[in-house]
Amino acid sequence: MILRASYGTLSLLGLVKNSKIKMDTAYFMLDGRCVFNCAFCAHARDARTDNKFLSRIVWKEISVDMIEKLDVKRICLQVVSYKGYNEDLEYLLLKLNGKKVSVSVRALSMKEIDRYFELGADAIGLSVDVVNKELFEKIRGGKFENTLELIKNAAKKYPGHITTHVIVGLGETDKELIEFFYMMKELNVIVALFSFTPIKGTAFEKLPSPSMERYRKIQMARYLIFEEEVPKEVFIFNKERLEKINYPYRQGFGKAFLTSGCSHCTRPYYNEKPSKEPYNYFEYANNLEEIARKVLE
Repeated sequence: MILRASYGTLSLLGLVKNSKIKMDTAYFMLDGRCVFNCAFCAHARDARTDNKFLSRIVWKEISVDMIEKLDVKRICLQVVSYKGYNEDLEYLLLKLNGKKVSVSVRALSMKEIDRYFELGADAIGLSVDVVNKELFEKIRGGKFENTLELIKNAAKKYPGHITTHVIVGLGETDKELIEFFYMMKELNVIVALFSFTPIKGTAFEKLPSPSMERYRKIQMARYLIFEEEVPKEVFIFNKERLEKINYPYRQGFGKAFLTSGCSHCTRPYYNEKPSKEPYNYFEYANNLEEIARKVLE
């Protein structure tokens, strides 16, 4: 078993000196060569990258025993789909019994999902990543309908404990993203939002990231749909591009730009460099309310 920890988590473990980032969630990755071939992923079967990367973050290998020592509000396990991953994941869940654990895994059946909940998982993330059906099958592989059906069945059986990941910037339209958010809201499935990040050695290494302006609008749309339950009519489109959000600003809307996902999620600098404006803020900043005002102007 290869277990890796994110940089922020290494700080929590005392393995690096970085006390500036406050993290209530620790992030780990069960690693190996993935059997899938997602065009955007550093772990894709044909990717020419070092396995230590996930998105743009380096995850260093640690001892499995170290994971039990952490006193955090949540542990998040990112699982690469290598041969035998499910046995390693089951072993880890048994070791973490009694802790609040989220699992991000490309589960293939309800039987597999049932097993992880039986072993104590609090939430299971079933990623979609690509919300356009045709692009999903080209970029990620597999059938879009099958993934949606699995999410629907899992959400019905485990209401409030299923999440999904969506990546902005893979060729989808704004309208497709917003329609997907409404679908997940109806299913009571949490959407964790990411910006596409080009990684050297992947099939999409030359694809640009989405503009900050576009991403901020999509972040606000996700927030308003899930937190304010706004009707579809507030979103004004021009050829499926989100042109305006017809909804008044209110104090607190700056939360739209924080990392989204399970409770206590942070993921510092997952999509961006510390020297640049982050796509997803891991903690509340004073300028977020001003950003919210501008997005809703």
